Amino acid sequence: MKIINKLILGLFIVTSPLVAEEIKTYKATSTAHPVALIELYTSQGCSSCPPADKWLSTLEKTGLTQDKVIPLALHVDYWDYIGWKDQFAQASFSERQRKFRQLNRSSSVYTPQIIFNGVDVRKASFNSSINQLKKAKAPVKYQLTAKDVGNSLLKVNIDFSQIDKQSKQSHLVLILAENKLQRAIKAGENTGRLLKHEHVVRVWKNLGVLKKENVVTLTVNKSWQRENLELIAFVETSDMQIQQAVRLALK
Repeated sequence: MKIINKLILGLFIVTSPLVAEEIKTYKATSTAHPVALIELYTSQGCSSCPPADKWLSTLEKTGLTQDKVIPLALHVDYWDYIGWKDQFAQASFSERQRKFRQLNRSSSVYTPQIIFNGVDVRKASFNSSINQLKKAKAPVKYQLTAKDVGNSLLKVNIDFSQIDKQSKQSHLVLILAENKLQRAIKAGENTGRLLKHEHVVRVWKNLGVLKKENVVTLTVNKSWQRENLELIAFVETSDMQIQQAVRLALK
């Protein structure tokens, strides 16, 4: 009996760390003030885009941390025809950009384009826009939680502790993005260049009208580098104005 007990104890000691690893949890909570969502519409087929991609990747180094701004790179597909197909491009991102064009009454879509909380802006006006947000009160408060549940699956919870009246008809969006990506471009306007990308949107899920509790299971592609992934959950009005955003690094 003592031998059997020792075997059981030894088995528990070996296996318990593995169980702990499977249920690793990541958490982030929204700030009291609104955080700006920065959407960069870009393309590997656009010769003007690499400087904008670099700018997006250096925001945090300039002091614009995730309690101030959350950057996203949305690669569009309408430049693919000129000789290089952007592997990160999604037609839905091109469509979203066209919706912004209609709402902002712009004459056309273009790359690179920066959308700041639903509005077309220039980099020069960033600081003043961010300072205004810091003085405001966010109409929602929520916690973003993620757990590894095995088989490349990620269980995500977005739980709201506050939803103001003005946000009752707003929508929740969940994004999975990847950092530290690069591609050698072999055709098109950027032929011969090695392009580096950060905050590239891989998965975009519209979760509908806000609910107190939201649960989603995401499948993580095995080709994506797990340590470079991040989750973003943001609240958007019907006219595409951003009310709040939260980012969670999955390191």
